[in-house]
Amino acid sequence: MVKLPETKPLPVMYSYICPTDSIIRLKLMSSSPLFSSNQIDVLAAVPDGDVKISSAQGTAQLIFNQTTGYYELKTNLYPIVPGQVYKMTVTTSNGDVATAETQVPFTAVPINMVTVETIPENYQTSDRIKSFFTDEANSVNYYRIAASHGFVYIGQTDTIADDTRINELYSDINHDGDNVSLAGRFYQKDDSTEYYSTEHYDVFLYNCSESYYNFYKSLKNYSGTGISFPPPAEPTLMYSNVKGGFGCFGAYTSSMLRYKKK
Repeated sequence: MVKLPETKPLPVMYSYICPTDSIIRLKLMSSSPLFSSNQIDVLAAVPDGDVKISSAQGTAQLIFNQTTGYYELKTNLYPIVPGQVYKMTVTTSNGDVATAETQVPFTAVPINMVTVETIPENYQTSDRIKSFFTDEANSVNYYRIAASHGFVYIGQTDTIADDTRINELYSDINHDGDNVSLAGRFYQKDDSTEYYSTEHYDVFLYNCSESYYNFYKSLKNYSGTGISFPPPAEPTLMYSNVKGGFGCFGAYTSSMLRYKKK
C-alpha cells in the first residue's frame, strides 16, 4: 500500500494594480491539495484573512468587501506610483503567510492606430481587430491587448459594452523599440447583426510587469483564450509568483483607443 504525501490547503491570491485604477483589489481563495479527501470550493472567497500592501510609501490594510468578494483599498488613500515596487502579504486565520512582489511599469504606451476588418464566413461574421503601437525603447517591456465591444440593440438607444475575449501578448525581447502590431478576432453570434449593430470597439494596451505577462501567458496556454479563471489546485502548470501559496500579483499601465465602426 502506497502512503500518499500529506498536504494542506495554501493561500491563493490574485491582484493586479494600476496607477489609474481607483481601487486596489485582491481575491483570496484556498488551494485544493492533490491527495486530500476534503472537498474544498476552490473558487470561494476566503473572507477572514489579513491582507496588507507595502512599498516605499509605507504599509496599508486591504479590507474584505462582502458584496464584491475582494479585499479592497482605495487608491486615493494609497496611490499606485509608476516605477515603484509593491509587496502583498496575506496571512490566513490558521497562520499561513503568502507574499508576492511586483514592480509597476514606468510609462503607459499609447496605441497609434486601430484597424478593423470584417471577415464574412459561412455561418457567422468576425471582426479582425488590429492595434499598432511603438515599443518603449531602452527597456524590457511586456504587453497585452484586450478589447470591449460597444453595441446597440435594434430599436433601442443605450450602448452596451461586452468583452470580446481578445487576449494577445507580446514581449519586446530582441525587438526593442520596434513598431508593433497585434491582432485578435472577435466572433459575433449567429445572425446577431439582425438584433444589434456594433457602434465601436475600445482597444486597451497594457504595459505589464513580467509577472502579469507570465501569468496571462500561462493562462492563455491553459484555456486557449486567456480568459477562463484557473482552478487553484495542486500541482498546476499555471505561473505563480507567490511565495507560500499560489496565484499572481502583477502590475500594469494602461492606454485605450476607441475605433468607431462606420
